[in-house]
Amino acid sequence: MKKITALIIAFSMFGFLYADDHKKEKREHPNKLMSAKECMETKTGIQWLLSAADNVFEDIEEHGESKDKAWNDEKWGEAIAISSLAANYSTVYDVWCKDMINHRVKMRMKKSHKDYLREKDKEKD
Repeated sequence: MKKITALIIAFSMFGFLYADDHKKEKREHPNKLMSAKECMETKTGIQWLLSAADNVFEDIEEHGESKDKAWNDEKWGEAIAISSLAANYSTVYDVWCKDMINHRVKMRMKKSHKDYLREKDKEKD
């Protein structure tokens, strides 16, 4: 009977030791869909799409009057498609990245303010 009790105690202790293991893992916030690197890549992609749409609009403005209707329709469709992509990616950035970046900026500002207050206290002493 003592062997069975010792075995039960040993197995139950193993469970407690294993349960504490999750603290070692660094997990992202469950509502966080994109990393900071992916957010920066999305922002760069939005800039590229807006630039590409602007180039198409400039091309239409330059050559639109001298080209035929099919060319104009094709270019306007291209400009609208690229602009729509930029708008969609901007929405994704706004929803998933903007708050995260604003939070980081706020935390940096708090840290710099705390550092400033420490320096000010040191000057008083």
